[in-house]
Amino acid sequence: MSDTAPVRRLRPASMTDVATLAGVSQKTVSRVVNDEPHVTEAVRDRVLRAIDELGFRPNAAARSLKSQRSRRVGLITIGTNLYGPTAMLTGVEQACRTNGYALAVVRTVAATAAELQPAVDSLVGQDVEAIVFSEPVENQMDQLRLPTGVTVLTLGPPDVADRENTLAVGLDETGAAFAATDHLLALGHETVWHIAGPANWTSSSRRLAGWRAALDDAGVAEHAVVEGDWSPQSGHEAMRSLLGRPDLTAVFVANDQMAIGAMSAIQQHGLSVPDDISIVGFDDMPISAYLPTPLTTIRQDFDEATRLAMHRLFRTLDGHPPAERHRMLPGQLITRATSAPPSPARRHLRPAD
Repeated sequence: MSDTAPVRRLRPASMTDVATLAGVSQKTVSRVVNDEPHVTEAVRDRVLRAIDELGFRPNAAARSLKSQRSRRVGLITIGTNLYGPTAMLTGVEQACRTNGYALAVVRTVAATAAELQPAVDSLVGQDVEAIVFSEPVENQMDQLRLPTGVTVLTLGPPDVADRENTLAVGLDETGAAFAATDHLLALGHETVWHIAGPANWTSSSRRLAGWRAALDDAGVAEHAVVEGDWSPQSGHEAMRSLLGRPDLTAVFVANDQMAIGAMSAIQQHGLSVPDDISIVGFDDMPISAYLPTPLTTIRQDFDEATRLAMHRLFRTLDGHPPAERHRMLPGQLITRATSAPPSPARRHLRPAD
């Protein structure tokens, strides 16, 4: 007898499969898919999780014809080469497929109203029911002309979504940045420097605010901020501009990519992480745990944030908006090898070349 198991033909998940996994009837699954009443929130959530797990795809064409809706969602994404927006894009794509929505994606090269408005107009022209902003930017949203009949979801802080027919689900970047800075202060560092992201990004300002709040809470005067553009090269250049300062023992960097560049600059300068300078990043990219010196960083649960955001969006489009339009999820400090107490024997840093 062969020990090889027979090969089973894979097939798309069916409503019966969803019902079996969720422990409900097919009628209940149908009610959830079509957002009909008489289903408790607990049962609805169980069915939705089964749909996600199995990758069940309702018949979008039939549902659109029945409801006279386009069942189309638009996504505006900025900086798709960055870890956060890319993770959000993947989550939105998966959620739309699972729930029977078509997805139209528009990419912008700059986070300005001049770039965002044509993207909005393009999506409105495609008859979308909702527009998702994967990375809202400070002081830009209020300048956009957004049709009242289109639901808007911002994957970011609530103050950029303070309008009717708008949802906001994001990550508490201010609180997470506070935790990152406080971690370094608690290790005994007298101060913490900061390499920030671009000034016109909401994520930059939120993380900057958390850093400032932690310093203020500890009674530590803040330093001038060095700004990067999220790339490793900019982190490298920013760190080179800081090297040589005698009080430079700890740096909170606004994302992992810049933190990787900053560590390279430190090592090229003949110094060590964390013996000479401690580093904390932000995002917890997959590579961050596997660097030669694994990076202490803030983990953002992009999968959970996107799942929750899209669930709320689909419920709103089906006529059941959540009572709470804004929701922020906490970050998690992941302590690895790049943060440590300051060394008493730390060498005086020589000026950068």
